[in-house]
Amino acid sequence: MTPSAPPDAPDQRTLRAHLEARLARVRDARPTGPRTTRDVGVIAVLRAFDPATFAADAYRFAATLPDARGRPWYAAFTRTIFLAGDPRNLADRHPFDHLSPDGSIAWYAPAPLSSREGLRRLLRPFRGLRGLTAPLTEEVPLGNGNTTARLDVPVAGLPLEDYLVHVNHLIAEAALDGLLPGTGRLLLRHLPAAPPPAAHYTRIRVVPDPGSPARLRACAYLTL
Repeated sequence: MTPSAPPDAPDQRTLRAHLEARLARVRDARPTGPRTTRDVGVIAVLRAFDPATFAADAYRFAATLPDARGRPWYAAFTRTIFLAGDPRNLADRHPFDHLSPDGSIAWYAPAPLSSREGLRRLLRPFRGLRGLTAPLTEEVPLGNGNTTARLDVPVAGLPLEDYLVHVNHLIAEAALDGLLPGTGRLLLRHLPAAPPPAAHYTRIRVVPDPGSPARLRACAYLTL
């Protein structure tokens, strides 16, 4: 068996640099006054899951948020709760702020999650019943620009609920940081294994490795 790389190996240094850069961006988004963003979050209600539809609408939702709502969400690590439900059944009692063009995803703008307890009690968390397809490549329209961004997601053994979190974090934060204006397409790729971390990735979604607390794991890669 090949031994695991030590925490100071080059790939771990790259991942730590990306993690520390994200933490710095979150700190910069925090309000300077007594206000807190601790309970701020977004809720997304999904009737069904399609990778291209989800990626496109995660971008549309984040890109249209005014700064006064986007910054508190960023300061709360773009916390998002994904629930299973049909947006058509929610419009009256729980009006949403954004709806995907096909009507399959409803988004509730950043707000204290305590204010949305009724919705959270009504619906269950979104869970996937099957594995994610890999390899898979889909071209996702984002706008009228001429450039193409690429999002690589290693999906082997990845639960759908974790996929939603990782992809949403990368896309939402890139949109809030203004990295995607002028981008016409997102090339979404599901990979059977993780590529080696490299300097050319614009953003890497990094989390602690559950199997080894001293190590970090890359979950998705955005290239602009």
